[in-house]
Amino acid sequence: MNIFKQLTIVICLSLSSYSYAAEFNNQCTNGLSQGISFTTNCEIKEMYNGKTYCFSSESAKAAFLANPQAVINKASAFYAKNADKTVVDKTAKDVEPEREKISQADALKQINSQTCDLSNKDAGYLEFDKMDLRHCKMVNTSFFGAYLRGANLSGANMQKSYLNLARLEDANLGGADLTDATIFQAIFDKTNFQGANLTNARMIGTLGNVNMSDATVIRGRFGLDIGNQPMGAMRFDAIGGKFAHTNFEGADINRSNFRFADFRGANLRNTDLFRADFSKADLTGADITGAKFGEAILDGTIMTNVKGLEAIKGYEESKGKCVDCTIAAVQPESKADALQKVSAIDMMNAENPAMKVCNIRGARF
Repeated sequence: MNIFKQLTIVICLSLSSYSYAAEFNNQCTNGLSQGISFTTNCEIKEMYNGKTYCFSSESAKAAFLANPQAVINKASAFYAKNADKTVVDKTAKDVEPEREKISQADALKQINSQTCDLSNKDAGYLEFDKMDLRHCKMVNTSFFGAYLRGANLSGANMQKSYLNLARLEDANLGGADLTDATIFQAIFDKTNFQGANLTNARMIGTLGNVNMSDATVIRGRFGLDIGNQPMGAMRFDAIGGKFAHTNFEGADINRSNFRFADFRGANLRNTDLFRADFSKADLTGADITGAKFGEAILDGTIMTNVKGLEAIKGYEESKGKCVDCTIAAVQPESKADALQKVSAIDMMNAENPAMKVCNIRGARF
């Protein structure tokens, strides 16, 4: 009987282990759907159609629950494509930090306090419409799908914040610190980023009438990532956007749509602008030194007093004709100038009797 009980326990444990065997070898399902391989300990999991799926955080799980089958389909496609490759965990820098899930009541309690701190909290899908959050510290806060319409976040510390699918219509993020923030497919309309710090931020979506003038976007990653597009080709679309005097130095904004946008006085040094559409955009006084303009569309683009025009040398005429972008050609040297230069060189190379005497005496000129 004792042996029978032990065998029963072993079998039950085996069946229990089997029933909770996670899909995708314990990798984060939501991460795989976005083209990212990350092995978890599966402490955060969800059962769906009799199968267990693991997640790196509560916000990742929430994203899965919004449309499970769609996420599974994308994760399956990416996993199958990379099954023959060695799975490499993301480095500590890339791993999404853990966040504590909070309720609406928890959030309101913090907001109403003098020392509001929502850092490292998961505030996904909570409502913050028209709230004043300027006094709150929101480092590494997840606002996945949260409602921030008309909210005042100006000057707030939002480093490493996560704003995917957030509602940002009429939100004021002017002067906010969004260093290393991730903002994918948020809903924008009259959103204000004027003077914000978006250094190394990752942003993809349709911005529409957005003000990002005087902002800092150094090393920002707003361009299309061809190697990480399991959810379709998403790109930075900012038709008519305001980017006057914005610092994009070293940013990746390839294939972005900037038709009719205002880039007057902007710093675009060493940026990746491959196939970016600047049709009818105004780049007056901008600096594009070292920028990559391969196959950029410059139909009617105003480039008056632009620095570094050689960056667009060789772009296809079929892509459009820019305004005031002619590079002054180097005038060929005249025969008389050439002869005069040769004569001058001969004079410099001619033997100087005085120098010969001095060299004999050991002196040097």
